[in-house]
Amino acid sequence: MPFLKSIEQWGRRRVSAAMDAAATDADTRLSLKPSGILVIRTDNRLGNLVLMEPLLRSIKTRFPESVLDILTSDVFSELLECQGYSVIQADKKGQIRNPAKFVSLIRKLRSRSYDVAIDAAHPHSFSLSGAISTALSGADCRISTDAGDSTGWYTDMVPEPPMHWHESRALHSLGTVWDNWPEWSPPELHTVNAVERNAAGLHVGASGNKMYPIEHLEELVDRICRRVILEVYWGSNDERKTAEYLGERYPVAVMPELSVSGLIERIAGLRLFITPDNGPMHIASALSVPVIALFRIDNRERFAPLSEGSEALYADLGPEPERVASAVLNALGCY
Repeated sequence: MPFLKSIEQWGRRRVSAAMDAAATDADTRLSLKPSGILVIRTDNRLGNLVLMEPLLRSIKTRFPESVLDILTSDVFSELLECQGYSVIQADKKGQIRNPAKFVSLIRKLRSRSYDVAIDAAHPHSFSLSGAISTALSGADCRISTDAGDSTGWYTDMVPEPPMHWHESRALHSLGTVWDNWPEWSPPELHTVNAVERNAAGLHVGASGNKMYPIEHLEELVDRICRRVILEVYWGSNDERKTAEYLGERYPVAVMPELSVSGLIERIAGLRLFITPDNGPMHIASALSVPVIALFRIDNRERFAPLSEGSEALYADLGPEPERVASAVLNALGCY
């Protein structure tokens, strides 16, 4: 694997060098009154779409007459669609199996004659897939942060944002190429059918080493389940098994499988959401639901929930259940 990674990095440098050599010293092609804007973020991460919301909202505010499309993975595109955004889905796995699908997607993008394409991938590193999609979109103006090997791929770049900025603020800074860019504010999501309930939610899952240990989860549930009406949420099949395990042993309500829009509606009615660092954490924060976030990687400045009353707890092996339980009971006024 390290050998394959080194080949990928070598190829990335060679392609970027070729693009840089082909770049000219022509004046910027920044469109001051774009008729069509494409924002590109095609990774399969739910939270990243939530963190992109301030950028999308500010584009609509700054250019109310422009057509705004978002090119994103088909995995979680429902999140943006249910918020009223126009989405173009990228079937990444299907394109790998059948390159004709990728060609068809590029033709579709180019047929829309975008003035501006914004690469909203990771603001602190270069994304080759994002750069290629941006370049092939056909837009004259191509925007990114000045990170990694970006030079040569884009016509307009903003300075790489400080590492201590919240990720949503870093993505929002892509619009600062324009004058009169709106001020950043935290992500916002909206619902129409949410029903308020006297309950707290607990999400059991996260990716990789962000996962809150099962022994911690069990102790936490044991400490709070008889004082708090607790709803247990899950995403993957492994997470479902964990949720059902807790449901068999404690007086908690295990949620059924939910669509993204269904998850938004359920979370919106909660008094509190307890969760590791994952996509639902960002959903709860954007819905103004207080969050007790359980971090095992200390990147809280960049990814902490921003809703009022939220608290981000950190420990290498996961915050101790006693500490988390105390934060939960205090947040709910269960002294």
